[in-house]
Amino acid sequence: MIAETEVPATLPAGFRLGKYAIRRLLGAGGMGAVYEGHHTEIGKRVAIKVLAPELAAAPGARARFLREAQLTSRIRHPNIVAVHDVGSEEGYAFIVMELLEGEDLATRLERGGQLAVQELADIMLAVCSAVAEAHRVGITHRDLKPQNIFLARAPQGIEPKVLDFGISKGSDTKPGALTGTGMIGTPYYFAPEQILDAQSAGPASDQYALGVILYECLSGQRPYEGDNLFVVFKAIVDATARPIGELRAGVPGDLQGIVARAMHKEASGRFASAAALGRALLPFASARQRSVWAPGLGVEAAAPGAVAPPAKPTPRGTMVLPPERSRPVTPPPARPTTRQDFDSTYDLRPRWRAGRFLAVAVGAAVIAGGALFVLRDRASFVRRTVEPVVQAPAARTPAVVPPAVSPVIEPVDVPPPVHASVLDLAPEAEPTPRPRAKVEQPHPRSHEKRARATSRRKQKRLARPQPAQAEPGPIRTLNLAPIIE
Repeated sequence: MIAETEVPATLPAGFRLGKYAIRRLLGAGGMGAVYEGHHTEIGKRVAIKVLAPELAAAPGARARFLREAQLTSRIRHPNIVAVHDVGSEEGYAFIVMELLEGEDLATRLERGGQLAVQELADIMLAVCSAVAEAHRVGITHRDLKPQNIFLARAPQGIEPKVLDFGISKGSDTKPGALTGTGMIGTPYYFAPEQILDAQSAGPASDQYALGVILYECLSGQRPYEGDNLFVVFKAIVDATARPIGELRAGVPGDLQGIVARAMHKEASGRFASAAALGRALLPFASARQRSVWAPGLGVEAAAPGAVAPPAKPTPRGTMVLPPERSRPVTPPPARPTTRQDFDSTYDLRPRWRAGRFLAVAVGAAVIAGGALFVLRDRASFVRRTVEPVVQAPAARTPAVVPPAVSPVIEPVDVPPPVHASVLDLAPEAEPTPRPRAKVEQPHPRSHEKRARATSRRKQKRLARPQPAQAEPGPIRTLNLAPIIE
């Protein structure tokens, strides 16, 4: 996970630690060594951190080593190294983590010197987001430094990763449980309150360490140096760091103010959180990184110059409330005095146009519906009142009756009747009578009603006046004798 060094390997290649086999040494430190290994069953490449054997017997060292895996596994963030497994084999305690390829920030500073402002802002936005997530779950790192910020190579570019939560403090850690003498970590990145009381280290101490990292990456040197630990600690508590502008030209003054505020002597004078520090760095990052980290940090990118100056030191035990955000108040428009002023101040024409258009549409719909109803009713009325035209029958012409002619009847021979006895026919069988359906007889009263109705109709007909009948004329006879002769 960190850059490969010339430290001799303490474990040979092929050494087995449970389901994992050692391949090569990646690096070594005060707590132990980090190896590249692989899972013997699925072949996955991993990084294996092994506790040094001479430290395994020290009181509290093994518990602190295993606590790193417990605390790291509680944080879910893409910029914090992932822990896969933990175990102990043949007296070696080890932690299995994801394998990263790249270099740490310290190696990058040694190789290339000072970082560009935009490059540094892109890296520190991811680091601030990861540290803020650790603080959210109640974990303080307490050992942030360039060696614990790894610049991993990824398909989309450099992906910073926060490493080594070995001396982290959780919200459930009891005072003095893991510290022994109480002084752990890297002195150059200690906050003043952490030097005065190691148990008082909290999220503000991590923010101070981030400020020191920013200072070192911009200026090329640490803010406080010394020949021994006492000189370094005294400078951190009492001295004032040189301005970055004196060590490097071209650094924006707003960015120098951000670093100075993060490194404030009093915890109350720093930013409210690591996320607030990240929000202050947004304007100096690239457009792509601003779009990635602005939603996670809670606000959109702010313009440079919006950073407040460092707060003045306050006595210990004093609660400092964050300043309220003031919103610009727009004064109400002046009251119009004339009709022209009223029209120019309150332009109601769009509303009147919309109202007129709606009224015209509704009126047209009502008129169309009424016309359709009237036409429909009139058509039905015409169909009911028009009677069909019946043509009168044409007058009949009298038919001419031809004269009667007497037909000539010729004699016809009729055969004699044939008797049944001669043909010897058998008598036909009588047909089987079909059952008759039962017909229900009407009620006798219905006949009486029908008879009375018929009688009333007859009386009405007889009561009507009868038209006068024409008297029959003389009967004319036709003499057919000459025609017959």
